[in-house]
Amino acid sequence: MSTPSRRQTLGISGTHKQALRTWAQSQNPRPSQQQCAAWFERTYGRSLSQSTISTILSKKCEHLDSGTATTLRRQLAPQWPLLETSLREWLANQEGPMPTSDAIVTKARETWSQIPDYQTLPLPHFSNGWLARFKKRYAIQVHDRQDVVPQPPLQTGRKEMKAMKTLCGEFPEEDIYNMDEAGLFWRKPPFGASTAQDQSITNRENSRICLMLCTNSTGSDRLPVWVIGHTNMPEALRKANLKAMDCHWRYHRQAWLTQWIMQEWLLFFYSHVGERRVLLLLDNHPDHQAAVEATPPPPNVHVQLFPVSTPGSTQQQPINLGISQTLKHYYRKQWLAYIVAGMESSPSPIHMMSLYHAISWITRSWRHDVANAIIYRAFRKSSLMEPQIEFITAPKLPDLSTLYETVARQNPDGRPVTSFENFTHPVDEDFENTSNVTGFVVDGETTLQELDDAIVPVPSEQLVPPAMDAVIGIQTSIRYLVHQPWATEKDLQALERIERMINRLVIEERRQAHVGGFD
Repeated sequence: MSTPSRRQTLGISGTHKQALRTWAQSQNPRPSQQQCAAWFERTYGRSLSQSTISTILSKKCEHLDSGTATTLRRQLAPQWPLLETSLREWLANQEGPMPTSDAIVTKARETWSQIPDYQTLPLPHFSNGWLARFKKRYAIQVHDRQDVVPQPPLQTGRKEMKAMKTLCGEFPEEDIYNMDEAGLFWRKPPFGASTAQDQSITNRENSRICLMLCTNSTGSDRLPVWVIGHTNMPEALRKANLKAMDCHWRYHRQAWLTQWIMQEWLLFFYSHVGERRVLLLLDNHPDHQAAVEATPPPPNVHVQLFPVSTPGSTQQQPINLGISQTLKHYYRKQWLAYIVAGMESSPSPIHMMSLYHAISWITRSWRHDVANAIIYRAFRKSSLMEPQIEFITAPKLPDLSTLYETVARQNPDGRPVTSFENFTHPVDEDFENTSNVTGFVVDGETTLQELDDAIVPVPSEQLVPPAMDAVIGIQTSIRYLVHQPWATEKDLQALERIERMINRLVIEERRQAHVGGFD
């Protein structure tokens, strides 16, 4: 079997963008976009579209011409460049310990009032999302507390990772699990905010949920997805059978994992694996640690946390090495297709979008679209298991560009179009800890319930069709199957059983309607 070609990494680091701008500015005459693309491919071994090159060479990336670029991908231009330039200078003049995150935000508020160009603008909230982007842009290592305990040397982390690899070798492949959280902007459209746009609507479009994903290293045992939202029960989910959808709903005002949710999940995991001897890999998040201590595993379950001293340990988890990204990719395919299908309808499908749609797409993609090969390769990328990657061919992800371009062209409100890269990999979607999501609701008008509900209420008949419609759909499926050479008697019998079951409901509905007519 031939060795599959490596899929190019999505995203472009700040250093690569900076190098392209430097090269283009040094050429005389100015090179064309095609020449820039050829240079980038020769230098870095990957191709760029003309639209991406145009963006990199535009004013949006002027901040890369001065200051230090980072190796991080999706290094966005600052929203307030004058402010960040002043903050950089202030940080550069600091002596002693690096200022805390709170100190940087306080300084940002003070500096804002001293910049003439910003006097007519309202004071920003300076959320943790902004702070995280500021740190990433300038590679600033800022501690949240002054009394941070020094980290062990890197060599210690390597030894601990080697010990983890040895531990993994003591378990069969199908008995090694990993669980981690992933954020998802579940109804974020390919459009940005407009100055005329109602801010509360924009905030609701940026609603986020947290996904708890867990699977074994072969993909043969994927636990139901746990979804964490802001409220107890969104309106769109009240009549949904979440158990049948293979989903568990939990909530917290910040829509992120807490110690109590993690404790509940651990008990669920212990029950799921039964008496099997298994290994569960978790990152070293404080809520994970506290939950494991408060909910000790049974003797047959070994819970192993990634070492704190390992730089970027969250990026060594298999879930973060292609699994959650693949799930989100398929989700956004469904989301774009839903927008395209409802382009001519009113209200907009973006405003009709509900968590019922989101969870339906998430659970189906988790069961059917994330291939076992994706999961198998991710566990081996983590370096915890023997590679053998060259023998596994992972399916190619579907191309979203056509759907994205269709949606971008149909923009009746004239809103600014988000770049394809920022739509597929939104900034601030994933957080490493709950402190980063504090202040996620950025105005006092948007309620937590509004973040979980459809912007325009979805009529119940659109979510719960009549039983007779379901029967007609199944009968259509049966007629289709009987003309397919690959169909089996079990396929038909399964549909016929469901048809008879729903038919009984149809008869009951008619009987009740008849009785009601005489009342």
